[in-house]
Amino acid sequence: MRVLLTGATGNVGSRLLPSLIAHKHQVILYVRNPSKLSADATSRAEAIETGSGTDSEKIKNAILTYKCDAVMNAAGLAPMFGKSEELLKIFAAVMDAALAAGKQRGGAPVRVWLLSGQSLMDHPGAKGHKIMDLYVSIKSS
Repeated sequence: MRVLLTGATGNVGSRLLPSLIAHKHQVILYVRNPSKLSADATSRAEAIETGSGTDSEKIKNAILTYKCDAVMNAAGLAPMFGKSEELLKIFAAVMDAALAAGKQRGGAPVRVWLLSGQSLMDHPGAKGHKIMDLYVSIKSS
């Protein structure tokens, strides 16, 4: 399977790469700053794309360019680091990119894994709402 791994320079993403490769996946790294990648990560990746986790168009283009079957999103800091708005934007961008890429490929679905339970976490700015609920309500309005 061809997997686009976002956040590959972070704590979770950097630990996922060896596991994905051990399971024979071809991994395309999508990172904000490629200079943070280890030499090992750089040598083991199928390709490296640079961009923001909130840029759905660039993420979609990476999915399409590399014919990715899936996106594994490890980008974004936990809300405890004061980046809760960024987390929601990244979540929405990845979901939008996967949906748009699937549609552009004629309906071929793109699997999406959102790590650390991002879609299930309470959004600090909307007490009582899950990030997934906010995404669905934004998309349906």
